Amino acid sequence: MTAILVALVLVLVMTVPVLAESTAPTVIISDYTVTPSMLMPGDTGTLAITLSNTAQAASVKENTGITQSGAFSTTRSTDINIFIENVHLEGNGITVTSADFDRLGELGPGQSMPVTFLIEAPSRDGIYFPEVWVDIKGGTSTRYPIPVNVNTHIAVAKKPDLSLEKIPPEHVIPGEDFPTLLTLVNRGAGRADDISVVINATSTALSLKSPANYYISHLESGEKQQLVLLFSTDRKIAVGIRDIPVSIEFRNPDGTRSRQTEHIGIPIKGKAEIAIAAITTDPVRIGDGDKFTMTVRIENTGTADARSVQASIDLPASGNRDAFIGRIEPDNDAPAVFYLQDRGSGEIHYTLKVQYADDYGNHTAEKPLMLSVAPPNYTGSILTLVILLCLACGAYWYWRTKRN
Repeated sequence: MTAILVALVLVLVMTVPVLAESTAPTVIISDYTVTPSMLMPGDTGTLAITLSNTAQAASVKENTGITQSGAFSTTRSTDINIFIENVHLEGNGITVTSADFDRLGELGPGQSMPVTFLIEAPSRDGIYFPEVWVDIKGGTSTRYPIPVNVNTHIAVAKKPDLSLEKIPPEHVIPGEDFPTLLTLVNRGAGRADDISVVINATSTALSLKSPANYYISHLESGEKQQLVLLFSTDRKIAVGIRDIPVSIEFRNPDGTRSRQTEHIGIPIKGKAEIAIAAITTDPVRIGDGDKFTMTVRIENTGTADARSVQASIDLPASGNRDAFIGRIEPDNDAPAVFYLQDRGSGEIHYTLKVQYADDYGNHTAEKPLMLSVAPPNYTGSILTLVILLCLACGAYWYWRTKRN
C-alpha cells in the first residue's frame, strides 16, 4: 500500500507544472522631449515621454516533467505583459494642465508607448524638475524627474543647423545641359564637422556630369560653402518639375551624427522649333501665267507643341498667300497650301514667314526661297502661223494655175 502511494505522488510531481524561473519586466522612461526646448515665463508647452518595457523577452519557465536525476526534462516560455494602471506628472513648480492617464493597457516585452502632457511655465526663470510617476499592476511605481528650462540660457546646447540654398535655372529645355548653384549654410550656434553631401541624380533622362559626392571638413556658425553642379538632360525627358534629392550628413559637437534630405526642383519646359520639310508645286513645271498649287510642309523639330501656326508668302502672284495650320506636335509636320497664278518668269525670290506660339511666347520664323517660272512658249503659235502661210501660198498658187 505504501509503495502505491509513493508512485501516485511521483506521477503528480512529474505532470503538474512547477515555476522554475521568472524574469519580471518593469517600465522605464526611455525618451522625453520638452517643446519648446526653452520656455518663457508663462508659456504653454508639451512634455512628451516614451514608456518602454525593459524586458526584450520577459518569460516564465515551467517544467512538464523531471528526470530521475531531478532536472527539468522540458520547459515552456510564456511572454509576460505589463498593465499600466496610471501615468501622472508631478509639477514641482511647473503647472500641469492635462489630466492623468489612467488604465493605458498592456505593454508587451520590448514595446514602447508615447504619452504627452500639457505644461505651463511659472513666472520665475530657472530649471525645474517635474516628475513622471508610472504605476503598473502588481508591480512597483516608477519615478523619473525631467528637467524643464524656463528662460535659462546656460542650459541651451549650441548645435549646428545646416540649410541648403538652391539657385536652379529658370527653365531647362530638354536636351540641354544646365548649371545649378548650391550654397550650404550653417545657421546654427554650433560647429558642424565631417560634412558629406550626396547628389542623388541617377536618372538617364536627367544625369549629373559633375561629381556626386562632396566632403567638407567643418562649417562654423554662419559659415557657408558653395557647390557648382552641372547636369545634362535627354530630349525625351518629361516636362514639369523634376526632383533631385540631396543627402546631407554631419557630426554634432557632442559626437552624434545628423542626417537630412534636401530637394532641388528643376523646371523642365519644352520649346518648339520650326523648319521646312519639303516644298512641292502642281504642276511641277510652272510657266508664265500658269495656275498652280504650292504645298509647303512645315516641321516642328523642337520638344514642345507649336500652337497657332500660320504661314504666309510674299510671292508676286495672285491667289491666297496665307495659310492657317494650327497645332504641330514635336517631330511632326503639317502642310501649308497656297493656290496661285504666276504673272512673271525666271527665278522669283520670295520669303516664307511662319508665326507660332509655345510656352516661351510668340515667335516668327522667316526663310528666303526661290521659285523658277519658265518663260512663255511660242513654238505652237509659230508652227500654226507657218502652216497657215503655207496653206495660203498653196491656195494662191492653185488659184493662179486655175486662172491661166
